Amino acid sequence: MTQIVLTVPNGEVSFLSTLAEKMGWSFQTSENLVEKFIASCPTDVSISDEEIQAEVNAVRYGR
Repeated sequence: MTQIVLTVPNGEVSFLSTLAEKMGWSFQTSENLVEKFIASCPTDVSISDEEIQAEVNAVRYGR
């Protein structure tokens, strides 16, 4: 299967989702993909906020 990305006007999303459903294709919006990604992220992170900030600073400022 080949995946493609289309940028379409908001008014055409309903038409394309109906077409995709009738053709047996899968259809996802970028919002759906972001929601799936967020849902898949762990909620119990084993490092503290201070450790996270230290890593961010190390990347941001090369420290």
